[in-house]
Amino acid sequence: MNDYLYKETRIDENICRWSINVYNCKDEDYFRSVYIIKLVLSICVSVLDSALIIYRLGIKRRNIITPYGIASIDGLLICTALYSYVSIYHSATIIKAVTISNFFLQESAFQFQFIFILIALQVYLTGTLNASPRYPGSTISFPRPRVTNIISIILFVIWFSIEVVGIIFVSKKRNFPYVSSEESIKNNYDDIYNQNKTFYKFWIIITYLTFCVACIVKFILFLLFGINLVKAANRSLEDMYRSKKIKSNVIIPIQIAILKMRWISFACNVIMALFAFIFGFLAFGENYLYYPSRSSNIFSKFFCVAMNLIPSACIFVTLLCIVYGEARSDIVTVFPSTHYDEEYPMNYTKQSLSSEEKI
Repeated sequence: MNDYLYKETRIDENICRWSINVYNCKDEDYFRSVYIIKLVLSICVSVLDSALIIYRLGIKRRNIITPYGIASIDGLLICTALYSYVSIYHSATIIKAVTISNFFLQESAFQFQFIFILIALQVYLTGTLNASPRYPGSTISFPRPRVTNIISIILFVIWFSIEVVGIIFVSKKRNFPYVSSEESIKNNYDDIYNQNKTFYKFWIIITYLTFCVACIVKFILFLLFGINLVKAANRSLEDMYRSKKIKSNVIIPIQIAILKMRWISFACNVIMALFAFIFGFLAFGENYLYYPSRSSNIFSKFFCVAMNLIPSACIFVTLLCIVYGEARSDIVTVFPSTHYDEEYPMNYTKQSLSSEEKI
């Protein structure tokens, strides 16, 4: 235990390093309330996510491993479930912890939340790209499933290895769970501000910048995929309908799936854009969040909310989209007469049906 912890004359002026601890520091109640809200959101995500996994894999007997690789939705659900479990642990320890005995465990709990989200989106993107139709007239040509899987695995190994090594080195150099309000204590006894300052900054930049670049790459891929998805899927669906490879009552469930993919892709774009901005800023401006000034205090509160509440909220909305898609597909399958093509219009459907009626 560090002999200089909480030795300041005004402990309540210490700056919260809210990613690992919020005990006995400035605005403690604000940061603690953020984590209480996050805990509730994480529990909701965990319950809904677990229910979807049980429904899809247990009741519907979906295969998580397909000829194209890991199924996109099921892989997404499993990784977001891991995110919710880690998030619950991290929130609970932040809320009730007084001291930190293991900086590596606490740093890992904070960072692995975002790592699991990035893995979830990478699994979803890879699985969806593999299973998507490669229509000859598509604007963008994506590689074949085997090539996509190889590229995805290589990129995953690279950024994940850097993240793990960065977490080890960053946590190893910490010895204060907050930023001291007294310059003498901070500069003389907080290792990341004196003897390990250069080493700590280097690994902070490497760790956060790697994550930022990975988010930017996935944001671009999701953007390109979203633009290409609807055109390619609808044109492929039109060909199958006209060639009578599928019946008209199957079109609506397929279009619901396309609509669900568009919703999920939009949510993924929001998360990736947010993460790219946040981690890009943290790579070079992390110290600014813990600087004793009014503007730094405002930025710190904003980043705390952005990193803890927005991802949970986006994931919860994404899970609701999946629930909606599952429910509507099942309802259409069981009660096809209660749903019509007008709900999900396809211009060629009416034309094809009218020509068939004339014959």
